[in-house]
Amino acid sequence: MKVLINNQLVEYSDEGSGRVLLFLHGWGANLKTFDSLAKHFTDKFRVIRLDFPGFGGSPKPENDWFIDDYSRLTADFLEKINASDVYAIVAHSFGGRVTIRCSSANYLNPKKIVLMGAAGIKPRKTFKMIVYKVIAKIGKFLTSLSLLKKLQPLLRKKLYSSIGNTDYSQANDMKKIFVNTINEDLLPELSKIKQTTLLIWGENDQETPLSDANLMSDLIKSSKLKVIPSAGHFVYADALDKTKKYMDDFLL
Repeated sequence: MKVLINNQLVEYSDEGSGRVLLFLHGWGANLKTFDSLAKHFTDKFRVIRLDFPGFGGSPKPENDWFIDDYSRLTADFLEKINASDVYAIVAHSFGGRVTIRCSSANYLNPKKIVLMGAAGIKPRKTFKMIVYKVIAKIGKFLTSLSLLKKLQPLLRKKLYSSIGNTDYSQANDMKKIFVNTINEDLLPELSKIKQTTLLIWGENDQETPLSDANLMSDLIKSSKLKVIPSAGHFVYADALDKTKKYMDDFLL
């Protein structure tokens, strides 16, 4: 299904009935990434999923959005489909950024929150970040050399791939939005979250490390952390049954 929100077309799914359970996907994913998990809850909740603008069936926004733009759209979307009274938000990775902002800014006031491999904590300066700056300078240098202009996209892609940043290397025309979002540090907003929160993390998460989960758990007062051994960033796919059990215990 599609709905127009403030001139932005949004693809979404609305299944089941009862209390509203909102799923928010990660960067580079779409609402279908939650198919198996969402199906488990459609006989208990009204399960709503959407494709964030720029992903899945929702066109890229005309401007280079920030987290606040995605957060406000999410709230406006729920109001448009008469689902503003959210019981719980289930968010992964980038969806976690949106959830943190929605909660801390009171755009939404769910009863409960589930964060899985949630992003939002800006990393300290590391070797990777230094390499990013070097890559940016290389990119500018290459654009000044006409003979190498055609090689620039390939070289940059290989450089980003070599340091493991799959989100950026796959961002395509969403790169500016990606940079806008990762440059926002949501750490000060975590203590403003009043909702009971469940953190589900993969022990081997390389994108949002376990240290982020521990910090979030410390700062969100009413929270508890469940770490799943051997699981990675897509913890709900790597350990579907355990994820469903933890969510059942928390939501039902």
